[in-house]
Amino acid sequence: MSFVEFDATPLRTREQVAREVHAVALDKGLDELASAIALMTISTEVGANDENGERQWWCPANPSRDEETMNYPHDSTSDDSRSSGYLQQQPGPNGEPWWGTAYDRMTLARSVGMFFDRLPDDYRRAADNPALAGQIAQRVQRSAYPDRYAQKWAEAWEVLRRALSDDEPTPPGGNSMAWTGDPIWLEDVLRPALGDRLKTLPGWQNAGHGDFKDIRGLMWHHTGNSRESAQSIRNGRPDLPGPLSNIHIAPDGTVTIVAVGVCWHAGQGSYPWLPTNNANWHTIGIECAWPDIAPDGSYDPGQRWPDAQIIAMRDVAAALTTKLGLDVSHNIGHKEYAGAAQGKWDPGNIDMNWFRSEVAKDMRGEFDPANPPTPPVVVPPPVLPGPANPRTDRQLLEEIWDQLRGPGGNGWPQLGGKTLVDAIAELTDKKAA
Repeated sequence: MSFVEFDATPLRTREQVAREVHAVALDKGLDELASAIALMTISTEVGANDENGERQWWCPANPSRDEETMNYPHDSTSDDSRSSGYLQQQPGPNGEPWWGTAYDRMTLARSVGMFFDRLPDDYRRAADNPALAGQIAQRVQRSAYPDRYAQKWAEAWEVLRRALSDDEPTPPGGNSMAWTGDPIWLEDVLRPALGDRLKTLPGWQNAGHGDFKDIRGLMWHHTGNSRESAQSIRNGRPDLPGPLSNIHIAPDGTVTIVAVGVCWHAGQGSYPWLPTNNANWHTIGIECAWPDIAPDGSYDPGQRWPDAQIIAMRDVAAALTTKLGLDVSHNIGHKEYAGAAQGKWDPGNIDMNWFRSEVAKDMRGEFDPANPPTPPVVVPPPVLPGPANPRTDRQLLEEIWDQLRGPGGNGWPQLGGKTLVDAIAELTDKKAA
């Protein structure tokens, strides 16, 4: 692995990586051995010590050969061929999706999902056999250094067992910001980001269907009608009592906090880092009022989202994701969770990969207003010294009069009795003729 530079701290501790990897394994019906093989691979590909000499697993972007990877959360950079992310997956030489998109390669849950999809069916033969486990990892990775994977067998199991036993050390740089329980801080976090764009419904601090468990991300929806209000989200529907989401975002960019507790927004579905059919207790739900409905009940599925609304969505996502200590991949559309189970397509025509890249830019401060230029220092002109001529103003004016009009105001003899102005005028007329 050829690293170019590291951040001071990685995006995740090794234990956090292990838990997320194992969650994907369980979702695919795999076991701890599959997780260990994936962790062996991650350790081999991106394991390196930090500035304090502590071993970490890094998520490098590759700005020189795959510039798009810089749009996604990363903690390091590398120039190792076209490889990027925890598993050093590559596109083809002409951009072919050998390993999905840049977003797939840079998002841990998606990259390890692709790894598991290529894991041989007979991987369980490698139980208690580091050498065979390394060979199985090599069958997926096809590395130029096939013998290195087996060397990380012990580390992978040590980290996995510690992660699953909750015996996790303090994350680098301080305590984890992950949150369990209701997000009572919603207004405190959103107010600095939104200013007067933020509103609250009365009683939001007590609204909800019970208490959150650990909050793992944000789920984005659209209401199905741009005229749906925050109060309608609080009230719910005849077939589903409200509140239906924690936050409502109007077309004009007004953001309203609806409820602090669990809301009925997710329904049936699945996603790698969420429990199947049980996302309401683990995701903050956000309903965006869209699209416009015509008098005949029709709508345009290609309708452009208002700029003010998109910007508010981006700002909300960046603020809450930062507060939760998560990366941008933990913003998902309802369609990504419930598309197969419920046929959902919200939030409408928004490309969630594009949206996540915009949130990542926001989290990096790329939309912050530039510092105004420092105004130039105005240096007053120097004060000219008074003339040394001792004559009075009257004397000076009389001399100017004589020069213009001639002695006594009767013209200059040298100019034929003409004043200086008349003489010049005569010369000008002759030249013009």
